[in-house]
Amino acid sequence: MSHLKKAFLWIFVFTLMNAAVSAWCFVKMGDPEFKGYATGTALSFVLSVLWVLGAKKGLKSNTMVLLSITLGGFPLRLLILALFAYGGLYIMKMNTMYFSIAFLLGTVLSLIIEIWFFNAMSVSLKKKLK
Repeated sequence: MSHLKKAFLWIFVFTLMNAAVSAWCFVKMGDPEFKGYATGTALSFVLSVLWVLGAKKGLKSNTMVLLSITLGGFPLRLLILALFAYGGLYIMKMNTMYFSIAFLLGTVLSLIIEIWFFNAMSVSLKKKLK
């Protein structure tokens, strides 16, 4: 299994775990908390999928190209964040604290996966050179 498939699988598993937590929020806490946590989870998943698509495009290149693709998509990620935040706050009436918690948790877990992926790619390239 390639590193990219493993990275997407881990992102998907973490998203499913976050979705289970959002369902728990719906049952135990209420609608605004559920909407906040679910929106934060969805946003984190969307941004992670964008990263996977960018990594897939730059997979044949070296690690620096992958990093530049990741940084190049930053304005797009900010725009998507703004759309989710605006829609959640003014249209869905979500709880911002739960949105922040879910988004932060998803982003940190995605960052760990991205760092693992970059490290695995650089180690694979070094092994190939020997």
